[in-house]
Amino acid sequence: MSDIANLHNEVEQIKAKYKKKEFDIEWKYKSKIKSLEKENNHLHKIIDKCYETIDKFIHWICKKFDMGAEDNLIRDFQKETNTFLDAEKQLKHGEREKEWDLER
Repeated sequence: MSDIANLHNEVEQIKAKYKKKEFDIEWKYKSKIKSLEKENNHLHKIIDKCYETIDKFIHWICKKFDMGAEDNLIRDFQKETNTFLDAEKQLKHGEREKEWDLER
């Protein structure tokens, strides 16, 4: 066999070897992504259930103690505790506070 044929054969073997490695890596990461997406969906369900539970609790408290307007209770709670019931607003608020701390 000529040197060119040997070299060509070696190149083909290397290509095949790395093609399999590429497939294995791609499969591994696609599997990991699918697992993370499943976990993410589960966490979203938990968060949605928390929102629903908090809302029911606020309505129940207001009715139980004859307080009336839930909106006022929520507004006062957020103002007095510097805490938002909306998780996204709370995260943004926390990020802003960190930025302000870094600027000081």
